[in-house]
Amino acid sequence: MFTPPFSSDAMFHRKSLLPVINPDKAGNPLKHPAAKAPRIFADSATRSEIEPLFRAGIVNGITTNPTLLKKAGAKSWTEAKAIMKDLCALLNPHPVSLELTELAEDAMVRQASELSELGGNSIIKVPIGGYRAVNPAADPYTGLKVIRRLWERGIKVNTTLIFNTTQALWAANAGATYVSPFLGRLADYGYKHDLPERTPGNSLYWVEDHKNSKGDQVMHNSEYVASGGALKDAGARLIFEIATVFANYQITTEILAASFRNPVQLTECLLAGADILTVPAAVLATVADHPLSDEGMKAFAEDSKAFGK
Repeated sequence: MFTPPFSSDAMFHRKSLLPVINPDKAGNPLKHPAAKAPRIFADSATRSEIEPLFRAGIVNGITTNPTLLKKAGAKSWTEAKAIMKDLCALLNPHPVSLELTELAEDAMVRQASELSELGGNSIIKVPIGGYRAVNPAADPYTGLKVIRRLWERGIKVNTTLIFNTTQALWAANAGATYVSPFLGRLADYGYKHDLPERTPGNSLYWVEDHKNSKGDQVMHNSEYVASGGALKDAGARLIFEIATVFANYQITTEILAASFRNPVQLTECLLAGADILTVPAAVLATVADHPLSDEGMKAFAEDSKAFGK
């Protein structure tokens, strides 16, 4: 198995090329201590969930999709656009990802132009692949062609449905501003499709002989991502693999980790080199919690009673 080496110098240099996330404030003598911190987005389209997180400085962007818009109350495309426009205004100038619903190249470009007019901070979500799964006659490069055309028009793209490093690389080459690896779904796929008699992760990677004489090779991911450790950690390994490749080539397309299954994966993806985490509001509500924090606060509150009011 080939395991990517960790290069702190390359990782640091790539981060130095990325934008400042927490700028200093005029008149404040304290410089912000986390100028290049990763961004945190809320994966939601519900204003009542987003606004408190945004006002508190917990999130500085959001990602939406048709499912989230429906949950937020949209019953038509007109209502969905109204919600998206409102969210763009609320978060301005921070990024708001808006997902296309069209699947044909020209229609996608037209819809992207329409959505980009909802706000100067709008980011268009374009799936990297899967088009032939919906329409067997579709061009397999539809997503890449749309990304390129939008880049040429100055429209920022968040490329979604990323599940391996080459997809991320080709999206970056096409001009994507962000790539979104869906880390949680990797483990889900393995748990569902792995053959129990083989190495865990075999539904994503399986090479028994170099000639593939049995015709049963599977190489959707590298062996490192698929079988380099616990199946549940495949997503974090994918983030690290993408971050390593991007650092090797000074690619400034930002890695937007998505599809979280639990709060611990947030830490794992930060260790792996993710630039942005997009997190469900329910998970974000727990980020300040820890049982020891609860115990400590109770003790402090009790001891402070000795001082009166």
